[in-house]
Amino acid sequence: LYPHPIKGWGFTALFIKFYIGVEGFEDLIKSGCYYVDKTIYLQDIFLVRENAKILLFTRPRRFGKTLNLKTIEAFCKLDYKNPGNKTYQEELFLDNGRNLAISNNDYKELRHKFMGELPVIYISFKDIYGKSYNSAIRVFLRIIRNIYFEFEFLTESSKISPSNRDTFIQYLDFANQISIDLDQEDILSTAEAIIQDFIPLLGSMLHREFGRKVLIIIDEYDVPLQKALIAKEPYYDEMLEIIKHITNATFKENYDSWLLKGIVTGCLKISHQSIFTDANNFVEYGINQTGYAAFFGITISETQKILKDCEILDREKIIAEWYDGYRIGNEHLFCPWSLLQYCSKIAASTNSNLEPMPYWINTSGNDIIELYLKRAIQDDLSNEIERLAKLLKGIPQQIELQEFDTYPNISSRCVNFDSFMTLLLQTGYLTFTDDSNLHDIVSLRIPNLEIHKCFDYKIRKLYATSNPIWRLKAKRLLAHIFVNEKLSIRSDINELLHKFLSLRDTAKEFFYHGFIYGILSMVAQSENIHLQSEVESGDGFSDIILCNEYSKTAVILEFKKTKNDAQARIAASENAAHQIVEKNYVEELLQNNYTTIYGIGIGFGGKYCEITTLGNLALKS
Repeated sequence: LYPHPIKGWGFTALFIKFYIGVEGFEDLIKSGCYYVDKTIYLQDIFLVRENAKILLFTRPRRFGKTLNLKTIEAFCKLDYKNPGNKTYQEELFLDNGRNLAISNNDYKELRHKFMGELPVIYISFKDIYGKSYNSAIRVFLRIIRNIYFEFEFLTESSKISPSNRDTFIQYLDFANQISIDLDQEDILSTAEAIIQDFIPLLGSMLHREFGRKVLIIIDEYDVPLQKALIAKEPYYDEMLEIIKHITNATFKENYDSWLLKGIVTGCLKISHQSIFTDANNFVEYGINQTGYAAFFGITISETQKILKDCEILDREKIIAEWYDGYRIGNEHLFCPWSLLQYCSKIAASTNSNLEPMPYWINTSGNDIIELYLKRAIQDDLSNEIERLAKLLKGIPQQIELQEFDTYPNISSRCVNFDSFMTLLLQTGYLTFTDDSNLHDIVSLRIPNLEIHKCFDYKIRKLYATSNPIWRLKAKRLLAHIFVNEKLSIRSDINELLHKFLSLRDTAKEFFYHGFIYGILSMVAQSENIHLQSEVESGDGFSDIILCNEYSKTAVILEFKKTKNDAQARIAASENAAHQIVEKNYVEELLQNNYTTIYGIGIGFGGKYCEITTLGNLALKS
């Protein structure tokens, strides 16, 4: 862990410096930034589990996957110009003044066998997306171009067969084309073939050149699938086939001669049979596995060290409420992205009492909850919204964990609640309760306040005026109110209550008031309706008054809250209606020559209401 003495300054300097968003191990070390030491796990990966050919680590976004992979790459990567030169690794891992675990004598064998000894192919899939399949393929080609440029020296090698050198050059030339026309079927087919074969070709060439087996690292393998699902022109099936072909061509047993090990990370595990069909000696370490549980994320003891170094250990409780709560295997972890974001703000501020805030809301992958909620609202999935509401209220939910053959189509009806909850678990929105099993039937909860805020943000966004589904329901309610249709008004409000109040608090009368006011305000102006709340009228203040100046029609709404009982709601609505008459709320409207004035009392209890209408009060005055 940092802080540490800075070498070469002529004195020992201890200070805190965070480098947020930088995922390269080399950049962190050379810039003198804080680093949570995870090098202890490299011995396990390469020596203890050396027979595990393919390791798949699945963790939520922003949990340090890329940094750990970059650490492995930096440790293992061969000096291609001068094999045997390990100066790069010695500076980064041994002589940096940080006393990393890997520098200790217990790791001597690991350093001898793997430090600076392997050809490494590192590929990140996190930026492979586009509005269409062809645009995503174009990004893939750019990535291949960049990787092949790095290894272009192989084309001068006499150890590699002329056919392999020629193929390498053809792939590079094709990927390097700026104005390639992927709308032509034959060109697109060529691009797909290159994408499927570029790793095995490069791996075999590196093995031939250096006589050493190759380490393959693929980061965020499933991002292209998620992006394909939510694209403007969805192309999920096509991208799934591409990913399948890449993994099978790279990791199948036929390539065992050149492949030392494959390390893959992602957010969601798509079943072994679907993506890693031919992978030899494949092992997955997910959020419900005890192995490598603390390899990603920041443990409680690591967090305490960070807070102590930042001199904010006294804020541990509130920081834990915001960013702790993840259970991976049997470890309890903080989200690294959010914790270090907060600590960096503290380090850069003179205010050590800076309040935590959500940093995870706008990170990648957070669109899945919005997709699902939108579908749930549109398709009247009230039971699912109810269970989600219980999670928001802190009530754990039991589900049966699901394994996906494909990335679930969360925008369609085919995904059940358990599948969606499994997806939220794997993407970091939910976690296991402390007493939960890790397999089969499990108990889930929202990890912390930050994720609760994330849910709330998405929910408020869905219920905003920009949501056409919600706006349509509000417009229908307003129309029924202005023709005094009692049964339709009750039905409309009950439908809205059942959906919306599942995700909100119903404890106070003012909430119902704000709820109805908010719904009607979405559409009142566009319908030429003047909407007023808590208006002084007659001998009191009416809850809501709606006026249409053109038709000289007005509606007075009065609310009462009672217990969740049908008869109590009826009585409350009658009392509300009686108050309209008793307080003479109609007086000012009559003075302004309104000829139709409906009085409506609404009694709320739980997620239901009852309605009492008084008819046209203008005719009775």
